Amino acid sequence: MLRVLSVLAAVLLLAGCASQPGLPLLTAQQEAQAWQVHQARVAGLDGWALTGRLSVHTEDDSWSGKLRWRQGGEQFQIAFDAPMGMGGARLRSEDAGVLMEVANGQRYTAADAESLLFRFIGMRLPVTGLRYWVTGLPQPDLPSSLEYDGAGRLARLQQASWDIRYRGYLHVQNVDLPKKVFLENDRLNVRLVIERWDVQA
Repeated sequence: MLRVLSVLAAVLLLAGCASQPGLPLLTAQQEAQAWQVHQARVAGLDGWALTGRLSVHTEDDSWSGKLRWRQGGEQFQIAFDAPMGMGGARLRSEDAGVLMEVANGQRYTAADAESLLFRFIGMRLPVTGLRYWVTGLPQPDLPSSLEYDGAGRLARLQQASWDIRYRGYLHVQNVDLPKKVFLENDRLNVRLVIERWDVQA
């Protein structure tokens, strides 16, 4: 019996050790330096693509669907699968603005993605900011409040009236990119769970 208890105690001890972080948290100065390195790596990507699940909630409405987003410089392609009761929609940037194609083959254009989506779902999704926020960076040239996760990556970002929280990161080709991004403002609650990243270094 004593031997069984000893084995059980050893198992519990190992389990407790396994739950502890493998590395100590960085000091404030180290974390600030790590953030600068991390920020430069992400900002230095030539392009990226993500696949995940997106859900949007308001007090009165909600929708969800699969999301595929490809970004290269200022050019983007965003595909929603089965949102808005339309069976799918595709957004892409063009020289004159943004084009949307829906499942029935109809095409619509607007000067920007935010106004085009607003016409269809009545919600102003911050596509311009999301381009940066989904990668774990603040939108440049806008005031922001940053909180780090102890490893020099964002845990929370407040910018442009949005509160953005990050829940975990995926390591992809020597850069850490968010796994879950939760966004809220006074009207919308947006959750993005990213299943796959592809990057061009």
